Amino acid sequence: MRWLEVTIISCKDSGEAIAQKLHELGTPGVVLEEAWDYEKLQKDGLGDLFPETAVLADDVLIIRGYFPVSFLGSAEERELTAFLRQLPCFGLSEAKLQYQYLEDDEWAEAWKEHWQPTPVGERLLIVPVWREVPPAADRLLLLLDPGTAFGTGTHESTRLALELLERKVKGKESVLDLGCGSGILALAAKLYGAGAVMGIDYDEMAVKASRNNAALNGLTDVSFRHANLFRAEIWQELTPADLITANLTADILLRLKEKIVEFLLPGGCVIMSGIVKNRREEVVTAFLECGCHLSAERSAGEWVAFLMEKRS
Repeated sequence: MRWLEVTIISCKDSGEAIAQKLHELGTPGVVLEEAWDYEKLQKDGLGDLFPETAVLADDVLIIRGYFPVSFLGSAEERELTAFLRQLPCFGLSEAKLQYQYLEDDEWAEAWKEHWQPTPVGERLLIVPVWREVPPAADRLLLLLDPGTAFGTGTHESTRLALELLERKVKGKESVLDLGCGSGILALAAKLYGAGAVMGIDYDEMAVKASRNNAALNGLTDVSFRHANLFRAEIWQELTPADLITANLTADILLRLKEKIVEFLLPGGCVIMSGIVKNRREEVVTAFLECGCHLSAERSAGEWVAFLMEKRS
């Protein structure tokens, strides 16, 4: 069987919309490839991981998805083409579409070629499990195999959450990661020195990927659970935490806001990401009304992330 690699070249402001559309059309995964600050990588001792000749222009973003060959000429292809044409109408950058055929034994590995080790913040280096790591890299190493789960550290919303997590974890905090995906936030919290850590996701495959990644890193004391957070009885089985991470969407955060704040211990805080900029005020206001105050905020591209602390 042959597969089709769909490559879309655009700018960072269009990335999330394009990635979401590819997911809607049925790709099992999306790969994002973007420019890196090569001078900073050299200073951090990571320059060898990112050959300078491979660096893209500053704002260029390459998005790849994978489909059966039958995608060509289908209603889904026409939908994608029409969607890309309309991007400028919504104030987003235009995009160029390319196709490449892959054999059955190539497609599952193709996206791995484009995922390089990813430095995040000042201390973390996320390393795809299939790549080698230079022993001189003076960072905390997080080996990751996302499988079909969301969370490789390349997406802006994940990076923003990791940066806030690095800032907040001082040691021994209990952490509850809502919508754990690949387990990246939960495992990073443990590497930063957190105490008891639990991740929860509605997707059974995400929980499986999280447990696998915990084993890869020798962090088997981090627990992961398959659960639907919209069911009240689930919360009766959870323990309040010092820190809650929630890289979700604005709509899910708004539906869970009372439970999230309720499950913060006195003086606890929540790191929220996955929020597009035009939903910022709505989410911030909702959590302020629930008894939090805004302690820190970060943004990248079309995304914002918050650190909200529970008022005593």
